[in-house]
Amino acid sequence: MFISKVGEILANSSSLEEAFKEVLKVLYAYCNVNYSFISLFDPKRRLLKIVASFGLNERQIRQATFKSGEGLVGKAFKYAYPIVIKDLSYKGYLNKLGLRECLDEHTLFMAIPMKAGFQVLGVLGLFIKLREDLSLERALEQFQSIAVLLSLAHQLGERFSQEKITWEREKEILTKALEDNPVIDGILGRSKAMLQILRLVKKIAQTDATVLITGESGTGKTLIAKNIHLLSTRRFKPFIVINCAAIPETLLEAELFGYEKGAFTGAYTSKKGKFELAHEGTLFLDEIGDLPLTLQPKLLRVLQEKEFERLGGEEPIKIDIRIIAATNKPLELLMKEGRFREDLYYRLNVITLHIPPLRERPEDIPLLVEYFLHKFSLHYEKEIKITPEAMEALTKYHWPGNVRELENMLERLVIFSEGIISIKDLPAYITGETSKGLEVGDRFFSRISEKEEILEALKKTGFVKSRAAKLLGLTLRQLDYRIQKYNISIPKF
Repeated sequence: MFISKVGEILANSSSLEEAFKEVLKVLYAYCNVNYSFISLFDPKRRLLKIVASFGLNERQIRQATFKSGEGLVGKAFKYAYPIVIKDLSYKGYLNKLGLRECLDEHTLFMAIPMKAGFQVLGVLGLFIKLREDLSLERALEQFQSIAVLLSLAHQLGERFSQEKITWEREKEILTKALEDNPVIDGILGRSKAMLQILRLVKKIAQTDATVLITGESGTGKTLIAKNIHLLSTRRFKPFIVINCAAIPETLLEAELFGYEKGAFTGAYTSKKGKFELAHEGTLFLDEIGDLPLTLQPKLLRVLQEKEFERLGGEEPIKIDIRIIAATNKPLELLMKEGRFREDLYYRLNVITLHIPPLRERPEDIPLLVEYFLHKFSLHYEKEIKITPEAMEALTKYHWPGNVRELENMLERLVIFSEGIISIKDLPAYITGETSKGLEVGDRFFSRISEKEEILEALKKTGFVKSRAAKLLGLTLRQLDYRIQKYNISIPKF
């Protein structure tokens, strides 16, 4: 059926104008429509103008414009009903196309409104000689279906055009913002310290030197390491991460170096370690300050010799990797205490990058706030803004948890917000409105507000504590402590 052919054309065409022309060709081929046009309403000029036609020349197209209510085309548009005339000598037919003398007495003219819902977008005009096997009622029904398809295609095309304009504007804004505020895959900053780090990351990435990244928890050390890898010549090779503090000492050696079959009870097969998996790529050793003293000589050997043996193995394995390490602990103090080898420290410390805490670069906070608000607004399908007063309060807060704390708190605010984040939506420990608080590290919490906040987060996450802890910007241990302190009961499902 030709209607399915029309739908296929509209669905697969990248140009709406070309699609309209192809549809009119189909009507000619299948329905004996010798002349046809599609007129759309131009709201600026308040006229119906032909945007696609079949069988018409440029002069005819230019002169065939209609005001709303003018002629048969204008009336079909204004009153939103189809008009059919069998006699082209009818005085209401204005003959702006000059076709009256070219057509025989069996030719009908149809003006069919193109409607999308209650809105009329234009008119489909057809000059047709009906086949004997096709009734006028059936033909009109089919062409009205075509008009609906054309309307929907036009409406989607308009929406896409508007979105494209919006995308282009956002692209311009973002491009300008990036010129003023360099960003490398999620690392944002306009402070002098962050601009210097961004420049160093680009330089360091071009080398194979070992890098030690220092800074407090939550400052973005992992993100820096990942970007060094992505900007390097190793970017198409593995980026392997291992947290030295998260794996028990008894398992860490096997995780790093791998093991041979039978190396210990339960070693039923051989397994590659992180060093092998990172071959030709980058190995990121997070929380290197927690690396057990017994494993430090083995790591030192890998750095010096670029080789190691698996547990239970005898053959040395050669590797080509880059090592990046990170720590939030002062390694110099650990060396004095005898908990970190001095020779390993100097092997790791070829290039040092120190990431300053957020409280030392407050000018970066508004940029980060806008970035995370946009990110979570998209994720949760909301449109969330923040008031200047709330932004000022966030900028003045000292952020002991740094960027991670800021990100988690903003995700929480977006989840619970209905549109605008004002200063009253911020936790009391940020606004400083509570004087009777409970000291936890550097911050003060109101007992009532914190308990309510924890309950709200638990309910929102279905009482999954790990997810609630993430929303609250706490570790699981910190959340468990507060659950016990406030005597919060967790339902058992």
